[in-house]
Parts: sequence; structure tokens; C-alpha cells
Amino acid sequence: MASALDLAGELRRLPKSELAERLSERQVSRPNAVKDAFDLADVLLDRPSVREVVTRLDRVALLVLRAAAHPTRAQELPATAHPAFTTAPPDVERALERLTRLFLVLDRDGVITTYEPVIEALDDDPALSLPALAETLPPVVLEAVDDVDRSAQDAASAERLFAVVVEVAEIVRAVSESPARQLARGGLALPETRRLAEAARIDVDDVAPLLDAARSAGLVDVGPDGWAPTSRADDWLLAEWADRWAALVAAWLGALPGEIRTVLDQRSSTSWGEPLRTFSTWYFPAGGAWVTERLEAFARSAALFGLTVDSRPTSAAVALLGDGLEAATDVVRALLPEPIENVYLQHDLTVVAPGPLAPALDARLRTIADVESAGLAATYRISEARIRQALTEGESADGVREFLRSLSSTGMPQPVDYLITETAQRHGRYRAHDLEPSELDEVARRIGAVSRLRSDDAALLDTVSVDQALHPLGLIRVDAHRMLCRFSAETVYWALSDERYPVLIEDAAGDPVRPPARRRGRRPASAPSPDPLDGLVERVTATATDDDTERAWIARQLDAAVKSRMTVVVSVAMPDGTTTDLQIEPTGVGGGRLRGRDRKSDIERTLPLSSIVGVATPDHD
Repeated sequence: MASALDLAGELRRLPKSELAERLSERQVSRPNAVKDAFDLADVLLDRPSVREVVTRLDRVALLVLRAAAHPTRAQELPATAHPAFTTAPPDVERALERLTRLFLVLDRDGVITTYEPVIEALDDDPALSLPALAETLPPVVLEAVDDVDRSAQDAASAERLFAVVVEVAEIVRAVSESPARQLARGGLALPETRRLAEAARIDVDDVAPLLDAARSAGLVDVGPDGWAPTSRADDWLLAEWADRWAALVAAWLGALPGEIRTVLDQRSSTSWGEPLRTFSTWYFPAGGAWVTERLEAFARSAALFGLTVDSRPTSAAVALLGDGLEAATDVVRALLPEPIENVYLQHDLTVVAPGPLAPALDARLRTIADVESAGLAATYRISEARIRQALTEGESADGVREFLRSLSSTGMPQPVDYLITETAQRHGRYRAHDLEPSELDEVARRIGAVSRLRSDDAALLDTVSVDQALHPLGLIRVDAHRMLCRFSAETVYWALSDERYPVLIEDAAGDPVRPPARRRGRRPASAPSPDPLDGLVERVTATATDDDTERAWIARQLDAAVKSRMTVVVSVAMPDGTTTDLQIEPTGVGGGRLRGRDRKSDIERTLPLSSIVGVATPDHD
């Protein structure tokens, strides 16, 4: 078996980038306490650290660890392990590669040796003995899903397949209108969670997994103002329903833990409930609690995406894992209803879509109507605020009428036409504008004004002047048609808009501009904390390449050999300039000297440390 001394030597030889990459796959405790390769080797081979990484190993990897308890050439591992160890060579090679990356085995010129503390950790659990690992057979698959059952499941899953796309879309739109504030410790603030749940018509508990799904698909991300849509969101919202689902599920599948993907690849078409848990427990015999926890999380997310019904995989799930995303998308496209292109426009300003409205039509309708219910059938309500915003963003009254007439199966109700006309007539009666430096006159400078509110009708500004709800703005009347403010035009816009004033923001030329998304208060961004792992890698690689530390490195190697009572090969510089190797079992290091027994001549030797130019462990052949 290999020792911490061997591992320390391997760590010193690794390039910085590879060391950092491999350490990211291990749980390194007390990283700030690690000063050199010896400290890191001790930490990696510490019993709790080894136990943690062993729990994530599958049965093949554990068998390889056991087989390599004594130095063995890679190709001979199955033969020397156990008669029941019949794993295919490619699987053994993959296991060896992973074990090496995780610092659990030493690969020295094709000779594989498991580190001694790893074997000791395996010895703590009888279920991880070589016979138990090799002879325990996998659970038998006792059930299968026939075509009739699968068809019933597919029909039951269709609503969920559509619902997840709708729910994520509503969350994306909600953070588009107003970013969702992120707490400093992580996670959404409770009021924001409730807002998103209301927007998507879902339970509060479902917000987090759906928001994670949107983030994985690159639709939203956390920025300075909180959760907000990315540049990919608009294209996704205009895509077909099946393609939207595919984007979400592709990201979800890519983010699944490797252990879950491994068991799914072998049990993709059977129940993902208890049979999958039973197989996973067999496949990861040291897994313990994490197997159950990850499978429960996986089961919840699979149901969320419409991939399971009562824990049994649907045709979309089987196609996803067996034939790929494109095949699964084709299955989903066949299950979802065809989009419709006509709605019922009613006198009470509601719009009823008896089926899923085509994405492009839905997107435009939302610019003039609020969504009251979303799903396979949706209800919208046309509102003055929405029409006003559409006009601000470049729509015209005639354009809105033409769109609604082309969409409606019931013509244009008079109340809808009247609302469009009235809103268009009132549109832009108040105009807010951020003042440019060249626009600041003496009065504006004196009061510290940064924006202006104007109206062609002086009576309208009279109304604003006496509105108690707008007093916090501190608007100052400077003439019949202008008021100045110490707040930005954005603030003025939202204050008036909340009080239902027909306000817009204009640029220096007087042209309307799109109103900004409402911002919510946020905590000041704190400087990111340095990654302790980065500092660890820097220290280990620095001591590995610094010639001034070579004497200290030799001393550390010899100290470790004394503590472990292990034999080492020391290279001693002779007076004539040559070097000789002695196989020594060190018994003490002190006073600038090494004391130990020469294993070849069986005599005690005392060697000056200054003459020792190298320390190595004996060959493991």
C-alpha cells in the first residue's frame, strides 16, 4: 500500500492548474492550515476526508481500490481481485482514472497501489470487504412498463409538460418587469418569492426549483439588482412550446449529479421510484444518506418537468435518456396541443384563449393586456396601463385595433374600442425628462434639479401640485408648463404611473423612450471572498518549486517515515562526488542527523542530513 509520503511526492509534481482542478473534486478541510504538500497529503488521507469521498464511489471503483491494496499492474486488477470480479476492462479503466484523480490510488508506471489510509477506511465497513463487494449481486428488475401503460402515462403527463413551460415563462416575465431581490446570504427574499409565485400561479415552494431551472437554461441570472432575464430570454419566450421545454430539460439533464446519471443509464425504462433506490443503494454501497437525498431531489425535479407519472418514466423520459434530446422533443411536440390563433374578445375587456395561444401572438397580446390565468386555456384583461405602455413603446392606437380585430373571433366590442381611443388621447399628457447639463438654468442649479416634468395643459400640473401622494417628490413649479425635481425622471415616472397619471419619459428631442424596469432596493455589493483553495494551491506549488525549501522537504519526508515506521531509500552524496542509495528504516531525526537501520546490511547507521540529497519510497513492483 502507498503512504502519505508517496502522495506528498505526487502532489509536488503536479502543475498548478491540474492540482486545482483535481482538488475541486475533493472536500478539503482546513485549507488555510495547509502550508505544503505534506500538509495537503495528510488532509487528503485524513480518515473523515477519505470516508467522505468513498461514499461517492460506485461498486467497481471500490473493488479496484480493494484489488490494489497490494501493488498490481492495471491490466491484472480483475484477475487478482476476486473470482466474481467480472467487470469489463473499459469500466476498470474509467474507475482507475477517477480514483487517481481523487488521490485514492498511486499510479507509478502502470503499477497501481491504494493508499493505506483508504484501505483502513474501507475496513471500517464490513459491506465494503472484497467478498461483499464482489459477490453481492445487483437487484433483479421485476417490473416493466408496457406500451398501454406508457400511453396512459404520456396522456397524464401532457398537462405537466405544458405547465412547466408556462410557469417558467411567467417567472421570467415577472423578473423582467421588476428584478427579484436576492438576499445577501443567498436565496430570494420572502416577498419576492411570493410575488413570483403569484405571477406563475404556483406554490411558494415551487419557485426555487423553477427559478433554478430558468437559470440553468440561461434565461435568468443574478445581477446587481437581483434576479433578471438574460439576453436569451426573449428568443426563448417566442419559441415553440416543445422547444422551450427542450431548452429547460437539456439544462436540467446537464446539471444532474454524475451518480444519478450513472444509475439512470442502467435503469432508464423501469420505475424511478423504489426500484431505482434499491439499485442505487447496491451500486453505491458506501453511499449512505446522500443516495436517498439525491434521488428524492431527482424524483421531484423529474415530476416537475413531466418526465414521470407516479415515479414511472414517460415516453419522453425514456427517449431523453435512450435516444437524446431531439427524440424526446419530438415526443413532447406530439403530446402538446397545437397552438391556436384566435381568441374571444369580450365586453368586460377580457380576452379568452380556449387553447394555448401561439407564442408570438401571446407576446404581443401581453403588451396591451394583463394575464389573469395561464395554462392550456388562458384569460387576459385589457387595461389602460398596458395600452399606455404599449403606446410609449411605439404602438399606435390603429395598430392595437388592427391586431385585436385580426385576433378576435367575436369582433371588436365597443368598450374595448372606447378604452383604446381614450387612452391614446390622454397618452403622454405628462412627460418626464432627465436634464442635460446644457439644460440647467439658474433656477435648476439653485434647487439641485436633475429632472423636469412638463405638460402642455397647465391645469394638469395643477392637479399634480395638490396631489398629496406625490409630495415626497418635492416637485417645484417654475412656470405654467414645467416642474423641476431633485429625483431622476425614472423616479418621477414610476411615482406618477403608480397614481395612474398618463406619464411617459422623453429624450432630449422630446421623443418617448421605453420606461425602465422598476428597480428594487438592494444591499451594496460586497467584495467576493478569496477562495481558500486558490491560496492552498499557491502555497503547495510554491514550496514544490522553491530550491531553498528542498532541505526542509527532505526533513519532512524523513519525519513522516519515522512516524509511519516505513522503509525509505535515501540517496547519500559521497566525498568523491558520487551518490549511493541506502534502504533505511528511520528511527529518529534530530541534531542534523538521521538514525536508522540499514535493511540490507542489518546495522544501525547515523547519516548527516546535509549529505542526504533525496528520499524515495521503495519500488512497488
